[in-house]
Amino acid sequence: MSLFEFRVMSYNILAQDLVEQGLDLYLHCHPDILNWNYRLPNILQEIQHWDPDVLCLQEVQENHYWEQLEPTFRMMGFACFYKRRTGRKTDGCAVCYKHSKFQLISVSPIEYFRPGLDILNRDNVGLVLLLQPLLPEGLDLKMVSPLCVANTHVLYNPRRGDVKLAQMALLLAEIDKIAKTTEGSYYPVILCGDLNSVPDSPLYKFIRNGQLSYHGMPAWKVSGQEDFSQQLHPRKLLAPLWPSSLGVTDNCQYVSLCPSKKLDRRKYSRDFLLQFHFCNVACERPPQLILLEGVTDAKPDRPARRPKHAAVVNDPDPQPFFPRSSGVIQHGLNLTSVYSHFLPQRRRPEVTTMPMGLGATVDYIFYSAEPVENGNRGGRRLYQDGALKLLGRLSLLSEDVLLMANGLPNPFCSSDHLCLLASFGLEISSLREELKQNSVSGQERRLDHMLKMVEIEVFVNPWSIVSR
Repeated sequence: MSLFEFRVMSYNILAQDLVEQGLDLYLHCHPDILNWNYRLPNILQEIQHWDPDVLCLQEVQENHYWEQLEPTFRMMGFACFYKRRTGRKTDGCAVCYKHSKFQLISVSPIEYFRPGLDILNRDNVGLVLLLQPLLPEGLDLKMVSPLCVANTHVLYNPRRGDVKLAQMALLLAEIDKIAKTTEGSYYPVILCGDLNSVPDSPLYKFIRNGQLSYHGMPAWKVSGQEDFSQQLHPRKLLAPLWPSSLGVTDNCQYVSLCPSKKLDRRKYSRDFLLQFHFCNVACERPPQLILLEGVTDAKPDRPARRPKHAAVVNDPDPQPFFPRSSGVIQHGLNLTSVYSHFLPQRRRPEVTTMPMGLGATVDYIFYSAEPVENGNRGGRRLYQDGALKLLGRLSLLSEDVLLMANGLPNPFCSSDHLCLLASFGLEISSLREELKQNSVSGQERRLDHMLKMVEIEVFVNPWSIVSR
């Protein structure tokens, strides 16, 4: 089987403005290593070392992006897209891809802030790109599927799980729109980001298992970041979680993409139905109705411009109908995590960040996989690789190893998050005979593939010195 191989990196690089606004979070750090002039070369060196083909960054400060990062990435062979957070925030998300490996089909920036909606009143954003992998010259691009890449940074506030779920629903609806094929299936999806939620939290399970029953759940419980169970009157999630005016169904799809289950069901607008308010039948008092003067003998006054006979015609502007208030949200993208969130050799959890000296996992790379038939272990859906195959991943670290390096940031890692890196392969449907004749032998190809996997797994790297 031939594969189109590529690497994806996800990295919250810690915006400098956020460092300076929260210096009390970094009292363990020497002031010199918090300086942007020290941090920037470290971050760029790390990205260059791992050489990703797709780069998803969070907490990217806007002026640093345009003045320093984007020009550098361009010289490294990347095409870049950036979305700043709304409001007064100075940072945002970026997605970059090697233009030698992919060409852009579409890009969709997402703003989660929606005026007038309390559940979407925060300034977080996301990006969704559809990329076409580039094959060697002479091969048809249709031999390999397009790839949908999404990147986001979800709200931090541990108490507002309702906001986090609504933001994720919007992102999944956009992915659903971008990644859906004309046949109704999905192109492979890779979802990266800082989700400010821990493994096996309700939000994590929602992404991975495709369903969440949320009605009555305390909002703080959604992300699992902190325990507020002693709070007297916690905010609870009620159904529906967001209003129908948002245009997103409980299946995390835009309304226009969700046909009614009853295809013959008629849909009428308010203006269309109002014409029947003054029709002849409506103006006649039923003979069996008890006569009450001034009440049941009253007739509505027909407006001067209202026709005497209602014309029953098809509504030119039907309002979309979709069921709500189930208290359950779901999606059909079949996503699983690159990481297992546990280090079996050390018998400790993996961590991606260390707020206030405590290790936690909040950063993820999810990817499309195939559900195992009848595969459900303790409510956890089981997956196997499909057209998109996970070939390797960069090892994460445990809390005790990071504590020996004085936490995060430190002189080696210039962010308060670790980077995530995964190697993937997309199935190529077939290869032409002339390419086979010019390629290396199958044995050499397998050896080269094994070396790539060893290289990507060997990251206990600069940190291995610390861990000893």
